[in-house]
Amino acid sequence: RVNGTPDYYARALLQYQKGDELTVREDGLAFGYASVDESKRIITQVSYDESSDDVNLDSKLVLKVATGEKGNLSAVDADELVQIRTYLGKIKFAGTRIEVTSLPGDLLVPRLSVFWDGAISEAEVFDNIEEQLKEYMMNVEFNAAVYVSKVMEAIRSAAHVTDVWIDEEAVPEQGVFLACHDSDGILQPMRKIARVQHTTSGYLRQSSGKDAEEQIPNFRQSLKLSVDGR
Repeated sequence: RVNGTPDYYARALLQYQKGDELTVREDGLAFGYASVDESKRIITQVSYDESSDDVNLDSKLVLKVATGEKGNLSAVDADELVQIRTYLGKIKFAGTRIEVTSLPGDLLVPRLSVFWDGAISEAEVFDNIEEQLKEYMMNVEFNAAVYVSKVMEAIRSAAHVTDVWIDEEAVPEQGVFLACHDSDGILQPMRKIARVQHTTSGYLRQSSGKDAEEQIPNFRQSLKLSVDGR
């Protein structure tokens, strides 16, 4: 690990301890905590990108963070994010431009036609598909790309599913969609993935159907099921 690199800051965020104050080490060369307390390390996922613009020629390090376990991640709350930014402000090197974001997960909407062999009930097919989609979301690396083909493969791998298809003539339009939040945490309309797209928040989840997500369909509402051959 080299001090001041993107990896250095990503690792520093994983070591952030909620509620603890940084102190100067005895040698005076760096900040640190008086003791390590794993229970206070609330940041569990970090990714980074470097960006630049025409106004600021120096690149800016953008760090995405989340808390919780894989498959059940969530955004760090706004008040805590302020403390995290203060923490980074103390340990960062002079002249380094850093932005830390933590957003609610991108909502995965697989609006697809699914065929099954008719050997089990429709409710059981939905259960099998939902299980495979949850496993898919759990196994996607933080801030990794979402591929339409892999979402379809996950559904196709469900027991008794025989085929998955994007019906170009269906209404509403079919495909794999994401509903993401903007930098202020406001949910934006669903957008169809052409082939591949990176998440805005860094992770995926299913619509809760509540509050701002009321109009975003969950997995069962998105899928159109038909018995194959009928």
